[in-house]
Amino acid sequence: MEDYSLLKDKKIAVLAGGWSAEREISLMSGVSVSEALAELQIDFNFIDLKSKADIDNIPSEIELVFIALHGRGGEDGYIQRILEDKSILYTGSNPESCKIAMDKSEAKKIWRDLLLPTPDFVEVKKAGTPEMKLTPYLSEEDDITALDKTFVVKPSREGSSFGISIVKPGEGSLEESMIEALKFDDTLLVEAFVPGRELTVSILGDKVLHPIHIKPSGSFYDFNSKYESNKTEYLKADLNNAELEELKDIAWHAFSSIGCQDWGRVDFIQDENDNFQIIEVNTIPGLTKNSLFPKAASFEGFSFANLVTTILLLACKAS
Repeated sequence: MEDYSLLKDKKIAVLAGGWSAEREISLMSGVSVSEALAELQIDFNFIDLKSKADIDNIPSEIELVFIALHGRGGEDGYIQRILEDKSILYTGSNPESCKIAMDKSEAKKIWRDLLLPTPDFVEVKKAGTPEMKLTPYLSEEDDITALDKTFVVKPSREGSSFGISIVKPGEGSLEESMIEALKFDDTLLVEAFVPGRELTVSILGDKVLHPIHIKPSGSFYDFNSKYESNKTEYLKADLNNAELEELKDIAWHAFSSIGCQDWGRVDFIQDENDNFQIIEVNTIPGLTKNSLFPKAASFEGFSFANLVTTILLLACKAS
């Protein structure tokens, strides 16, 4: 593992909390990061951002920030832009890449242009208003009915599975699902449901870590399966060498094609024909000690504290 002595000479802050729907998860990540730094006797400031005004409370002497903010304000490029304007180093991807990754529709458009595999979808802009506009991105005919009979409805710019619904034939309502998603965003994604197993691939520096197979407690990996259920299983994905190399290659291209760097996670479905379909990129994945990213890093021999310092050192290399 890398020498983290450089960090002892830096004025470090951990930013957590925020004002998004993921505030509580962010606080959990921030506490875990803080505990790791304390374990290594690295000095830091823990800052709970409850509103945008709290950004002014970042001490002027801070040189390096560990961003543990999830969702809006943290993963959409907002805080990254402010830190750049203050000439403060920070963990993770740059403002432009964060903004694209946070907007699932925009990321999927780029992947489609690059012929990277991602499920068919329809982007719904200004949903719920007379100006609503539907733009299909389909493999076949330009009609929403070309999607599979089962849909996933999700807010385009939200995380932690907030506002996501699956609409099956005879089960649920597309309109009601859109109303639920509208609580979080006015741009919605109506995506073809792809049956298969859920996989996630973590990226650390220039290394693509071994995938994790997620076996959710419910019908899909929703908020309850992620944070409330003790029945969700996280397994080291059983893939043959060819599948493993293919998945890692697609993950790296999905991540780097939108400009992401240093660390993040790419979520997939492996469909019933064993094809890999990109679902989304997370630029600031959860960092509790039970989160997916630390689990993947542990396969490579990283302790949680090693992982935190490695992410910080990657940010220092940008200077």
